[in-house]
Amino acid sequence: MTLDTDRVETVFVDSYSTLVDELSTERALREHTDNPEAIARIWDLRGSLYGLTSAVLDDFRPTWERYETSLDYALQVADADVTPDEREAILDTVGELEVYDDVRGGLERLREAGYEVYLLSNGDPDMLDELVAHAGIDDLLVDTVSAADAGACKPDRKLYRHAASRADTAVSEIVHVTASWYDIQGALHTGMQGAWMNRAGTEWEDFLREPDLEVGTFDEFADELGV
Repeated sequence: MTLDTDRVETVFVDSYSTLVDELSTERALREHTDNPEAIARIWDLRGSLYGLTSAVLDDFRPTWERYETSLDYALQVADADVTPDEREAILDTVGELEVYDDVRGGLERLREAGYEVYLLSNGDPDMLDELVAHAGIDDLLVDTVSAADAGACKPDRKLYRHAASRADTAVSEIVHVTASWYDIQGALHTGMQGAWMNRAGTEWEDFLREPDLEVGTFDEFADELGV
């Protein structure tokens, strides 16, 4: 893994699982279900599967629709008996996910060093507005690019190319930072460099391409850029 820092002009960052802990939904599930950890993981994995299927079939659907449908699937599989109000309370936690401690400080270091930072996410525009406000990083981002803007979700290369066009930067001069394995693959196959944010401290899935860099925090990423 070797990141070519000399050709990094612009930094893209992912949202869920990279800036915020997507599995922190478990707290809300704990209040309303008996098996919160399993339901949280099924909810997360099923939502990712819906997104990947949508990308492969070129049948774009809003991310919030995926979140609702995948939660219903997870609750059904776990035989969880929740009321409609409880379901809505669980969904509401998506806008209040735990922000990783290193996010604000790490992104500040990038901006102070002159890098333009963009948020690139499958999330819907209103979801991303809520996330950015919750994380308190609006002043650190040049722009937010949603899958809805391109009508395609990760890892469809159309979304990465659209984001590069929005940033007015060649794909070869962009590094995308994400905790998602398939997001890394989408960025790399588009021609960007990919930095894997290994939040969970797991082993890289050795299939297809390797990331150009592995880090655990945004501070480590800033260190690698020498800022």
